[in-house]
Amino acid sequence: MKSFFLLMSALLICSISEAQFCGTVPMQQQILRQHPELADKIKEYNDKLEKDISEKIKVMDLSKLERTTASGDTTIIIPVVVHVIHDYGSENVPDNKITAMLNNLNDFYQLRNDTSVVIPIFKKYVGKMNYIFKFATKDPQGNSTKGITRHYSYLSYGKDNQAKLDEWNPRSYMNIWVENYVGLAAESGGVVAAYAIFPSEGAAIPYWDGLMCASPFLTITGNDEGATIPHEVGHYFNLYHTWGNTNTPLKGCGGDDLVDDTPPTQGDFGTCNVYDTICATGNYKMYPSSVPGVDSLVDYPDTCNVSNIMNYASCKNMFTIGQTVRARAAAYSDVGGRDSLWTTFNLTRTGALQPVPDLAPVADFSVANPTFSSISQTAAVSHYMCSSQTFRFVDQSWNDTIATRSWTFSNGATNATSTDPIVNNKFSQTGWVSISLTVTSNAGTNTITKDSLVYVADPTGIPAEGYYEEFSPSADLNKWPIFNYYSDAPYKWSYNNQTGFYDKNCVTYTAYDPRTYPSFYIGAPQGDFADLFSPALDLTSMATNNNANLNFMYAGTSRTGNSIYMTDTLDVSYSTDCGTTWKPLKSLTKKDIDNNGSLGIPYQPLSQTEWSLQSIVLPSIAKTNNTFFRFRYRPEGGGENNGIPTSNNFYMDRFNVSIFPAGVNTLVPDNKGIAVAPNPTNGNAYVIIKENSNAPAQIIVTDVTGKTIYNTHQQVGGSISRIEIPATVISAKGIYMVQVITPDQTHTEKLVVY
Repeated sequence: MKSFFLLMSALLICSISEAQFCGTVPMQQQILRQHPELADKIKEYNDKLEKDISEKIKVMDLSKLERTTASGDTTIIIPVVVHVIHDYGSENVPDNKITAMLNNLNDFYQLRNDTSVVIPIFKKYVGKMNYIFKFATKDPQGNSTKGITRHYSYLSYGKDNQAKLDEWNPRSYMNIWVENYVGLAAESGGVVAAYAIFPSEGAAIPYWDGLMCASPFLTITGNDEGATIPHEVGHYFNLYHTWGNTNTPLKGCGGDDLVDDTPPTQGDFGTCNVYDTICATGNYKMYPSSVPGVDSLVDYPDTCNVSNIMNYASCKNMFTIGQTVRARAAAYSDVGGRDSLWTTFNLTRTGALQPVPDLAPVADFSVANPTFSSISQTAAVSHYMCSSQTFRFVDQSWNDTIATRSWTFSNGATNATSTDPIVNNKFSQTGWVSISLTVTSNAGTNTITKDSLVYVADPTGIPAEGYYEEFSPSADLNKWPIFNYYSDAPYKWSYNNQTGFYDKNCVTYTAYDPRTYPSFYIGAPQGDFADLFSPALDLTSMATNNNANLNFMYAGTSRTGNSIYMTDTLDVSYSTDCGTTWKPLKSLTKKDIDNNGSLGIPYQPLSQTEWSLQSIVLPSIAKTNNTFFRFRYRPEGGGENNGIPTSNNFYMDRFNVSIFPAGVNTLVPDNKGIAVAPNPTNGNAYVIIKENSNAPAQIIVTDVTGKTIYNTHQQVGGSISRIEIPATVISAKGIYMVQVITPDQTHTEKLVVY
């Protein structure tokens, strides 16, 4: 009841039960911690909003304070869009449950919910908000919609504001996002159900304006526990918890929610102590009148309004009339654009006055290990297995009730066609599988085809001794499949023909975060991951040798000089059962990846000196006749570091398995210490010489007739040296002989140009 409010002074948590919270004010703290530059702006907006609310309340008819029609009879209609940020798990909430959520919200705001448990003393203070929430039927581009969008993303796992993808103009739509879980749990010590952005914060950071809800709590309807979304919508319209702006309830009586008919309280957590009189004593208010001598005294109840929706008790089922006055006054303010939501122009533009249309379905499907009913980062996601393994495909279509479906599969599938919602398949042909799904409803048909979702690996191992992968175009890169699972993200593995250790070829993980202000408010790379798989290698010839090492060259940087924030990882694993299970070999982090310091622009190695050798000892159980290797990169920048990008690009080249002890340079594959690479080539070639002492070297290149076409002398020494054979002198396709002469040896090697 005090007229004093200090913006974001403490942590607020709103509960469904003792272990479940709403994190509206924890999010306030996070906003200020990550973006302190916004504090003054948010306070400025909040001061203006409180002034707007005070002015609006002055002109309201206070004689209606004891009526249940709130401050007036005008119905406020709010267009709503729900964005489901999912990973094909249970968080991919079906349309019918989202509709049930909106119906439940309307029950609370139209006073259709059960208020019979409200104690008699508060019966006359029960307020009707008189809001109606309707799905938008027009998207920002004017296309027909049911007011629901879906986005497949790693950000579903507690990335909160960074997961607010697909936002529609917050001055035209109330945006509600759904994710797997709310990450604020780590800060509040419980299970966070949901949080909302206050109008002043929405004005300062419109990219985050709206509500975020953990999927289990979106689907709860009815009184008490069904009050999660109604509670958060209260925050969205500037209502505070009944005990005020404190960290948690039960912390004293000094708080205030700026509403007169919610008596002072320390708050209630869990059970309903219906006659809590600890804080509410002598609870009255004198209201001045424009008529001299007729000021009115209102003696409010001297007990807590435990059943208030903005409380934490387990009987939340009412707003007070004073709360409706405050919330509706906030809807008239331009702070956060709440006033523009319900204008006639906006309701027409968003289609909120029209019935939800009957639209054609959107075809979609996922793949998962048959052990699991859905795909998630915690399950054994199996996109890459051998022909002997079983893949599971799950229809994830949405936007309408599916009447019929039709699958087609390539690669000799055991079920080449199907009409089932879930299909288990094996494939007799290796390589990428093409999968199509066509779904039909009463409103139309839609088809989706995915050609890079599933890869069937060849179980026959390539002899590992002498095998070097340079990732050149001449190599069979199809045997090194790349899985960028969240394909719309800019963070991904790719084959690179611009740089490399020997030549211009390697494989790159693009971790550089291109987001700048203000785009870095959404879509941080933290939580993403992508995989690079090797073909099966036959390591049985190394089984009796104590030394067997997985080797590769790498180059990388971070985007920040502070190593605290460089938390990217490269997880190297192996499988001996065709990708069914993967066992860890090594995780490279921080300095292992960041071997070239920091760089503020996208990194690309420019010289051979920027590459380092990584050598990983293989356990004896990995030395089978069909051992696979997986390189999983996890960019972690931009999450906790104030949303500011910290990752940069990572490069890998020259994959091989060697019997040399770990730490011995394995770049040159023979004991003479000389190699020509890449070989074959369609561009430049390089002579690689391993020579510890300084010495002269002569390179002579002859064509098939024996004619010398290139002759150069260079000084070599200091471990590894690289001498270029320009593409201009070996431009014709064919076979060349490369002779290398040093004081200690003469070595000749065949070079193929294609």
